[in-house]
Amino acid sequence: MRRYLSLPFKIMGLFMAFLLIASISLTTLWMEENNQDYAFQQKMLREKDQQQFQLIRDLLRTRVESWFESFLHFQAEHSQNSGGIAAFMEQEFEYLQFEWHINNLWLLDGKDKLYFTTSTQTPNYIYEDAIKASKTQSSFSHIRCAQECQQLISMPILTQDGDMLILSIGSSLMETFAALNRSTFAKLAILSADPGIENTKGLANLKVKMPISYSNQKYMQSILEQLPAELTIKELLENGYRFKNEQGVYLLSLMPVDPELGNQTYLLFVHDISEQSLAHVQYQNKVFLISIVVVLLCSMTLILLSMQFRRRLLLLAGQLPLLASKKYRQFRTFKFAKSRFFIDEIELLQDSACLLADELESMDRKIELNTRELENIAMYDRLTGLPNRNMLNHQLKKQLASLKRDGNKITVMLLDFDKFRKVNDSYGHQMGDSFLAQAARRIRSCLRESDMLFRFGGDEFIVVFVEKAIIDGAPILASKIIDSFREPIAIDELLFYTSCSIGITTTNDATISVDDLVRQSDIAMYSSKDKGGDQYGVFTSNMLTAVIRKVELENEVRNALEQDQFSFALQPQVRIDSGKLIGFEALLRWVHPERGFVPPDEFIPLIENTENMLKIGYWGLKKAFEILERFDELGHSGLKVAINLSASQFLDPDLLPFLREQVRVFRRSPSQIELEITERTVVADIDHTLDIMKQLKEMGFIFSIDDFGTGYSSLAYLRQMPVDIIKIDRSFVSGMNDSSADMQIVSSTIAMVQKLGMQVVAEGIETSAQFKLLRELQCEIGQGYFISRPIPEKEVYSSLSDKLKLDVWDNLGDIN
Repeated sequence: MRRYLSLPFKIMGLFMAFLLIASISLTTLWMEENNQDYAFQQKMLREKDQQQFQLIRDLLRTRVESWFESFLHFQAEHSQNSGGIAAFMEQEFEYLQFEWHINNLWLLDGKDKLYFTTSTQTPNYIYEDAIKASKTQSSFSHIRCAQECQQLISMPILTQDGDMLILSIGSSLMETFAALNRSTFAKLAILSADPGIENTKGLANLKVKMPISYSNQKYMQSILEQLPAELTIKELLENGYRFKNEQGVYLLSLMPVDPELGNQTYLLFVHDISEQSLAHVQYQNKVFLISIVVVLLCSMTLILLSMQFRRRLLLLAGQLPLLASKKYRQFRTFKFAKSRFFIDEIELLQDSACLLADELESMDRKIELNTRELENIAMYDRLTGLPNRNMLNHQLKKQLASLKRDGNKITVMLLDFDKFRKVNDSYGHQMGDSFLAQAARRIRSCLRESDMLFRFGGDEFIVVFVEKAIIDGAPILASKIIDSFREPIAIDELLFYTSCSIGITTTNDATISVDDLVRQSDIAMYSSKDKGGDQYGVFTSNMLTAVIRKVELENEVRNALEQDQFSFALQPQVRIDSGKLIGFEALLRWVHPERGFVPPDEFIPLIENTENMLKIGYWGLKKAFEILERFDELGHSGLKVAINLSASQFLDPDLLPFLREQVRVFRRSPSQIELEITERTVVADIDHTLDIMKQLKEMGFIFSIDDFGTGYSSLAYLRQMPVDIIKIDRSFVSGMNDSSADMQIVSSTIAMVQKLGMQVVAEGIETSAQFKLLRELQCEIGQGYFISRPIPEKEVYSSLSDKLKLDVWDNLGDIN
């Protein structure tokens, strides 16, 4: 049995948990900040060590240089020539050893001649430093370590005779270390690694070098032995190391003695930071203790404050279950105690509980009244009164379950009105709703009593019926419904002529899902729409395959764009009277890496209204500008390129900005781009089409109507449009010589178009006879296999010089 835990204690527990978490978080942040300050102080100490070492080294070097410069200035009788300087150095060497801690002196001429030395051997680096000082004519110093480390100063001096000599001075580091020890209070040692040892190796590779006292050497060696084996030279150089042993806490700092030389010699600082470390630990302990005290005090205060509310909350909690069991009268008989002096939150809660009881009692009455109405709304469509999608799912599951025992089959018919959107767009949604309500009644009139009609959504309706497996009544019923809409629907003295497309699927498989059954009818319905609408289609597995193929093809087209699989084949367009080349029509080609050439008729209809079609269209427009630029480079300027525009792209709002940008980028006359549109594109939205065409015409682009005579355009539309070229469809051109009707169509079209001030292009010219006949009919431009097959873009550029003779294509001017 669970123990009852009152609300105040729950709140108190939550608050204490929050207080504890907050205290831990603040304490952790406080300590972390303190640790960062502590680490920063140590970093500043390491940086100070480096600065002090460099400062003291520079001071001592400057002092030595100043003494020798003073000698040259005040002892002129000894600085007459190299011999005088050498004699004076020999005379004063003992004084320099004692007073200035000079170990060795070398006097050179800046090349390889040595005038004076105090050492038995002169290392090669003395000569190298002398040459460097002679070239730079400035002094510099290095710290070099052989048996013992010393500072070597190389400085140029000028004799009274005007000769420049190089004086190299080797001084002990004892004075440097003494001054560094006094300024940093650190113990010091020079460490050296054998040549070739990388700084990623451990500290065991380092050895203590002279100068250093014997006691300090043993001390430093013991420090190095106590350090971790995994600690590398590089880590010690970059971050230093805090080291603790029985004697205290130490901060180790390592720096290169002379970074310019790049040798493996380092200076080690050992600081005793025991007092600072102890103060740091004590400070963190105080912070931790303060946090614990604060949490305890706050917790005790919260417990005392919450006790007085516990009793009143328990009384109220004991009465609230009466509301859950709808015992409203019994709840009202209990009188809650109220304070005489002030109103607190619990009293407000008591008053709210009483108001809640009144509201709940009123709500229960309303719920009982509205439950039935809500159930009806959930299963029926308000507009048509028909069962909705929820009821459809319920009924289909019920009918599918009955197939197991009855041996019948179930038929699902999905109906969708063709171009219903125009009703809403032209007359408003209220008129569209009235249309759907009357359409539902008309469909219902075509059904039997046992048939079920549902509104699926929008302008889609579903008919469901069950029949014997040997009967096939669906086509008959579908035809009846389609025929019923041949009569217009009358609404407020308006007549709406419409048609519908129906998809039918039938099954006797009780295991099929409702979603699959509806999806099959939907696929069949869209198949009917693709065929022009106003008909029904029966679902087959081929339809599903086609849908899957469409999805796959859309993905492949997207990949083809990314992998540059699309290209253009260019078909020449020539003047028929002279054979002169005026341009090319760009025809899209797709070479799939696995399936090879994919005909445009196979993939373009499937992606015509998709985003991929827009991407291909914009790719093609940009490509047309690039082709013209390539023609200019080859010396064939003035040509034009004709490119097809799909209906979706022509109506795309991004078309105008895109073409403006291409004209700006390529600095190309828009008149060299011929935009081909079909008659279907023109009549799809005539007002919008005319507006776009006028804007593009103002920019300078030219228009042509492709496949003229096969679509729906009229002379009225043709006169309104700013069209420059009419292209006669190849079906009429191919039949001119054999059919008088085709001949009459072609000749009439040429005459009519020319009277309208437009040019005519004859497509599909395949024979010399057709070419000659078109010339007699005074057709201006032609294209077709007789002139040239479409040529891959890459091959066009190399073949132009062979095909063109004085701008005439392939000797077409010689045809009589």
